[in-house]
Amino acid sequence: MRKIFVLLGAVILLSADSVSGQAVCASADPKSHRLIGVLKNMMESDAAAARASVSLPLVSMSELVLVSDPKVCARAGQAADSVFRTWSPGATFTTNPPLYVIRVGTSFVVADLSAPPNPHNEFDTVFVFGPRWEFRSLMGT
Repeated sequence: MRKIFVLLGAVILLSADSVSGQAVCASADPKSHRLIGVLKNMMESDAAAARASVSLPLVSMSELVLVSDPKVCARAGQAADSVFRTWSPGATFTTNPPLYVIRVGTSFVVADLSAPPNPHNEFDTVFVFGPRWEFRSLMGT
């Protein structure tokens, strides 16, 4: 019985360590300001169609918040990585810390702006997740 508890403890520690590797939030910088600026523009009344097309809720400007909580950023990395694995089950790519995580009311926008540029895509890929980290859509910024 003791071996089972030791084995279970080792599994928990190993999985916690892999999560902590993703728990790096990006600090406020020009990239985060640009991303928040894009989101602010999407909260304008004339952007309702664009906002709806990516499943973003309408929120006040004060509800657009750059996240600094490592637990939330770890969860954001897990959510984005699970989308990658769903699209390409055999692929080995993951998000690159630090992640830019913006709370949009109760939803989240997650951007991996540290990833190497994609020569086939001029936009940064930004994930939109709901309050329970359910994938809603992608948007380019």
